[in-house]
Amino acid sequence: MSERKSNYDIQADSARELFIKWDQEHMISRFGLEHDKDFLYMDFFSEKYMIRRSTGEVVLEGSGEPADFHALMSIYDVLCYSKEGAAISGEWRALKNLSPHSNFGASGRSLHQREAEKLSGRLEKLKLVCENLGGKPETKADAGYRFDAFTFMPLIFQFWEGDEEFPPSVNFLMDANTMDFIRFETAWYVAGHLLRMINRSM
Repeated sequence: MSERKSNYDIQADSARELFIKWDQEHMISRFGLEHDKDFLYMDFFSEKYMIRRSTGEVVLEGSGEPADFHALMSIYDVLCYSKEGAAISGEWRALKNLSPHSNFGASGRSLHQREAEKLSGRLEKLKLVCENLGGKPETKADAGYRFDAFTFMPLIFQFWEGDEEFPPSVNFLMDANTMDFIRFETAWYVAGHLLRMINRSM
């Protein structure tokens, strides 16, 4: 009896099948991708990924380790779903407010509450980790750093320590035009991938 696939596996398989059908030469031209006859190469945060052109398999360059779900879906989404002529606006918005149809309301910031509590009390270590991961300091948080998820897609990670009145919190800002590159759901995958990188390094 075959093992039942998870929803994550089903989503990844569907995205991989779509990638294989897409015009890869157009992808190369549009995003200026490094490539050879076997692979496309794409930077995601501070790591380089290899996308096998024949199968859509995505692995880390060097180690050959398979991309995790967040990285996989983010890369496929940009390559297959981004709009023609997409460009950043320079206007920042909270991740939860990227879509006019989102219904997170005031609770959106608390969706990363568990991660914020893990980081609480480790502010100096967090700053060092963010800098080592390529983050550029921003001022509007106890620890605020700008990252390039892709070379053309910036985001800002913000962390505030808690006090007697408020718990610690994590927030993400993305360009107002981010959804011209990826879908709303995938923007959360991008943020989630960065949090995993930070947690691994902490």
